[in-house]
Amino acid sequence: MKHWASCERAGSQRCACKMCMGAKHGWTGAVALAKDNTPHRRDDLRDAADERWRAAWVGHRPENRRISYPKKSAAIISVVADIVDWLAADYEIHGRSTDSRRSSGERAAEHVETAGPDDLAAQSAASGQSSLQASALGDTAARPPAAKESSRVAAGPGEPPRLSLVDQVEELGNALTNVVLRDIERAHHGPIPDTTKVALADHFWCDLLAQLAHVLSEGVTTVERLTGKVPELVTQLVLESRREADRLPLEEFVVRTAVNSLWKHLTVLMPFGWLVLVKRMVPIVRVLAVLMCKAPERHEAVVRYCVDPLAGQLREETKRRLLKVLGNWLTGLEGHDDEAA
Repeated sequence: MKHWASCERAGSQRCACKMCMGAKHGWTGAVALAKDNTPHRRDDLRDAADERWRAAWVGHRPENRRISYPKKSAAIISVVADIVDWLAADYEIHGRSTDSRRSSGERAAEHVETAGPDDLAAQSAASGQSSLQASALGDTAARPPAAKESSRVAAGPGEPPRLSLVDQVEELGNALTNVVLRDIERAHHGPIPDTTKVALADHFWCDLLAQLAHVLSEGVTTVERLTGKVPELVTQLVLESRREADRLPLEEFVVRTAVNSLWKHLTVLMPFGWLVLVKRMVPIVRVLAVLMCKAPERHEAVVRYCVDPLAGQLREETKRRLLKVLGNWLTGLEGHDDEAA
């Protein structure tokens, strides 16, 4: 799929890319950054996140507890930097290989095009997480990662061999465009209308992943699981979430098609048991949701069901920042309230 590099680098929070319909937003650049064998770009992202946090509080007296959007956005940027560092560390251990074949990231990079004038104009009004990620990522998304294709790592008894975490994120992200979007096109019996493309880019994919992670990890009973009701539960949660957040409307059959397609893709792990599916895939689903969301600080489901459960991979400083500005969405971090005060 040909695609704007600016979207892959999360160049705009207002991105309404009609090429990927939001399915490649942000995460592709983050994956390339995690696979980069030189850490300086990740250091740039970390430094930029810290600077944005400091700048958000400049001139504010301690008694001024008003939580502004720039403060929330700055905290989320720290989350992204922590996740990228975590993926990079895992990739160093499990992912690098001497295999001479090109990685899927290299193949995808061949199709990345330079952003056009309309995209650049849209970016000029953007701020927060997306613009900061773009400045730190630079041209990483359009440049092939230095590492070669990763090797599969042995898993526990009775489990499938696993890729490194970042490779699993990449595989799941690619499935959204290579599998799920194609199923949506087939359901339309023709080209997807522009109105649907723009609506899909309006927090659809990250919400789908967040609701799926919620259902898989805690929101589904044994009976519902055994009777195949997981896709229906996720479909209804996504539709309800979009209505409550006043997102651009999507026809129910589009949501249902996407959920069924993604669920079918994930159930290849079902022969290894439900616990394997939850243990192995839910963290990947959460990471992808955070990386591709244009504004997690304005998307409650992504914070509650993805950022909060990933707290174990975050720095203590990042946790303190989150609790200061998004504490009401972070029940898993309540034990850190005193530190954040």
